[in-house]
Amino acid sequence: MNAEGEMFISDGYGNCRVHKYSSSGLLLTSWGEPGTKNPLQFNLPHGITIDSKNRVLVCDRENHRIQIFDQNGEFETMWSGFRQPTDITEGPGGEFYISELQHRLTIVDAKGKILTQWGGESSRDVGMFVAPHSVAVDSFGDIYVGEVLEGKRIQKFIRKR
Repeated sequence: MNAEGEMFISDGYGNCRVHKYSSSGLLLTSWGEPGTKNPLQFNLPHGITIDSKNRVLVCDRENHRIQIFDQNGEFETMWSGFRQPTDITEGPGGEFYISELQHRLTIVDAKGKILTQWGGESSRDVGMFVAPHSVAVDSFGDIYVGEVLEGKRIQKFIRKR
């Protein structure tokens, strides 16, 4: 949701589109189509966030990338090299946290450059992941990762202070 209360919804399991709604629920615009190669083509769009620059970042899960748009659906850039990104959120320092269905959490800078990753192998051990599906970061920089499938848990990682 942006500052005006407009909502951005991914229609991943049906139409491979992103929809923008007014605060009263009126459809304002939609963008995207099924595909695997070009910008504006999605293969299961998933998590969406609005960043501090008012850009719309969309996890294009089965295309293993993040597509970035302005709030009217104009393509700006794309970050690639992820393993089924499911969710994305911006941290207090402007970095982005990306949960990846393939057992990993990745942190990137504002240009998409990888800062760190952890996980990678499926494990229920503390600090590892089976199927991370959502990520949130609080104002202290603590990270919360929600898992589905066999994981079925939320892990909290406390930032060193």
